[in-house]
Amino acid sequence: MIVLMSWISYSQILPGTLDVSGFPNVQQEIDDLVQEAGLDDGEIGFESTFDASLVAFILDSSTDPAFGFTTTSSQNCSENVYRYKVYMHTTGAPQNIKIEAKTTFNSGVRFPQSAFYDGLLFKPLGPRDLTPENGGDYIVIPNDGGAAIKVFEFIGCREDIPIQFRIEANSLAMAGSSDMTVHYTVVGSLD
Repeated sequence: MIVLMSWISYSQILPGTLDVSGFPNVQQEIDDLVQEAGLDDGEIGFESTFDASLVAFILDSSTDPAFGFTTTSSQNCSENVYRYKVYMHTTGAPQNIKIEAKTTFNSGVRFPQSAFYDGLLFKPLGPRDLTPENGGDYIVIPNDGGAAIKVFEFIGCREDIPIQFRIEANSLAMAGSSDMTVHYTVVGSLD
């Protein structure tokens, strides 16, 4: 008799919470925008403080369904290290306005400060660092959810990641008020 046994292993990334605090309030007078007919706002544009927005991504606490014990967010982040990629896009931005964002290498704070992963001789995902796209230079944020763009990635949970914004209008921008929303999407992976 031949007995066949199948073992199926399921891996899944634990759920987490993205927290974004702050966003700059932008106000410019129309006289500041257009100095000469046909010229864009390339030199006068609005630039926020470096930490105008702070981003954090932390794994949620969890409860074991079989035994009922709770694992804290800190424990989950220490024992489950993933690669996180952060994409951004806007909605409701006025036409002819360029919105850009950036952060710097290894900005923010690791959560927890020390993790089991840090002590491994071989770190499969690399060190628990943050790497901005485009070498840390500004990246144009699309005003289209179908075209969100990666702004940075990090290994392991992280808090207080500063985001700086720059906003420039071209000569075709209309005067007036608008409310735009910046959307952040976090994609976790094991590679």
